[in-house]
Amino acid sequence: MSLARLATVVFVIALSTVPTLPMPAASRDCAPCHKAIYDTYEQTPMAQSSGPAGAGLIRETFDHAAFDHAPTGFRYRISQARGDLMLEVAKADGSLRGRKSMPYFVGSGATARSYLLVDDGYLYQSPVAWYAAGKKWGLAPNYETYGYPFLTRPVMPACLSCHASSLTAVPGTQNRYATPPFAEAGISCERCHGAGERHIQKMQSGDVSGDRAIVNPANLPADRRDSVCAQCHLSGEVRVMKPGGDWQSYTPGHRLTDSQTVFVRAGTTPGVRVTSHVEKLALSACKRASGDRLWCGYCHDPHSLPKPADRAAFFRGKCQSCHESKPCTATHAARAARQDDCAACHMPKSTAADAQHVVYTDHSIPRRPRKETVVAASADLVPFAQAAADPRDLALAYAIVASRTSKPADQNRAIALLEPVERHSPEDVEVLLYLAELYRNTSRPDAAIPLYRRAMQLDKTQVTASVGLGGILMERGDFAGAISLWQDALARNGGLPFVRVNLAMAQWRSGDPEGAESTLRKAIELSPAFPPALELMEQLHRR
Repeated sequence: MSLARLATVVFVIALSTVPTLPMPAASRDCAPCHKAIYDTYEQTPMAQSSGPAGAGLIRETFDHAAFDHAPTGFRYRISQARGDLMLEVAKADGSLRGRKSMPYFVGSGATARSYLLVDDGYLYQSPVAWYAAGKKWGLAPNYETYGYPFLTRPVMPACLSCHASSLTAVPGTQNRYATPPFAEAGISCERCHGAGERHIQKMQSGDVSGDRAIVNPANLPADRRDSVCAQCHLSGEVRVMKPGGDWQSYTPGHRLTDSQTVFVRAGTTPGVRVTSHVEKLALSACKRASGDRLWCGYCHDPHSLPKPADRAAFFRGKCQSCHESKPCTATHAARAARQDDCAACHMPKSTAADAQHVVYTDHSIPRRPRKETVVAASADLVPFAQAAADPRDLALAYAIVASRTSKPADQNRAIALLEPVERHSPEDVEVLLYLAELYRNTSRPDAAIPLYRRAMQLDKTQVTASVGLGGILMERGDFAGAISLWQDALARNGGLPFVRVNLAMAQWRSGDPEGAESTLRKAIELSPAFPPALELMEQLHRR
């Protein structure tokens, strides 16, 4: 079979039956008692932030559902087939073509919408997105950096949890889920109000006195109140989980800083980013003058949205609760041209620095629109809002930055910070993994090996040590050891195209060409245009 024929044949994933998820997202148990809130909440972007493809209040259009990516020579086309969304990719010369289903969407569609690919329960982000402003399709953010259609970006629970509710993540894996991957579409009541079981029991008992066993963010102390919004709307430069923490560690009513530390760049004014709302608001003169009185809920009702015709007046009222209209120096005609909309001048829409084709409201509330700035990559990392950060959190923050940049200066700084932390906390898996990766990437494999092995003993579900240690063993000719480690890693994250290619190479060198070909077939099925997989398959066929 020719290489082109192989790629064409395997690049198909049929859409199996996708269960219908409840729409809207609000918890069903809350609806009987909170019908008025429930009926308005179902119209909000939060309630519509995920679901089966083709569902939701905002629907994609298909007038401009095909586009070319000139740098790679690939053409992308999105279509509907019996109600299902399908992604088709074709090389201009016809050597590679095929399609995959996109059974789920992520994003309300008010600004943009992304899509999920599924393979054996593993979720990957589709390389295409729908952009509401232009009503057109294009590459998803950051996919323009790849020289081929990248189809195996894993969808981790930490990311998906801000768009969907009741995730059915498979324990011991990074991106595998049951079917469906989330029990409720959108953001349910419990995301902001905490678990509702005790509240429902109390209300049904007839005793409504005292504590109602539910979280009302507006009644919390300021730091706990603001944490409810910050859990999804504050990404900062880096997030570091506390030891043993994960995407489920934060619960409403607690402080976000109890489960993680968010780092920002010191002394910088970042441009607008997709999840920079909390960070930008903290920089505003309004917030600095108002203190804890001004928070997200002061202007936004998470349960409802004003109608489009009422938005300018609604938010103007919010502004005028603190500011008189008289000091506005704009002419009456200029204000009328903008519907007397305060936000149009003082919270302008700006292009998001980390997402193409989309704009977001600038929550820094500038007195006059200012030129967009770029965060200085050389500025020191500091905890957001002067939160406390121990040496471990800071060391991991710089290690995460170093893993993104691969710059020697960043790597050396991270190593210098991590080494004393590792000596003090020799069983901290995150510290062990990041330090081992830095050692390996700076040509110190002998220092990395014991850290990898210790991390594997402490946490058998991790993937990083299996991948990294497998690479070292492969370089030293221990093919059997590498194969075992990489097979374990792929059982926890089904994508990892480089790992599959390396596994195939180890199988081939250890005398198992049939196993190598089987591994490469799967790699090409998942990522049909991945050059290393195609090249190795061609070499294997020429043997």
